[in-house]
Amino acid sequence: MPRYYFHFADGQLLHDDTGEELVDVAAAKHEALRVSAEMIRDRASATAPLWNGTAWRLWVTDRPDGEGETFFTLRFSAEM
Repeated sequence: MPRYYFHFADGQLLHDDTGEELVDVAAAKHEALRVSAEMIRDRASATAPLWNGTAWRLWVTDRPDGEGETFFTLRFSAEM
């Protein structure tokens, strides 16, 4: 089963060095949406970068530390 790595940037880089074994890219997309929803919920304070219009992103690769082939990227931002 392939391993997918979920990396996050919101002014700080959080590289995944463990990854997760998933069946395919479709499963990785589902997991990326789930993880993104958690991050939005956990970082939803009024002072979080998400609310000042600064885009943050989650991207999924086939290697740790943000390296390798990028399968897809999710980008989010919001303004008050």
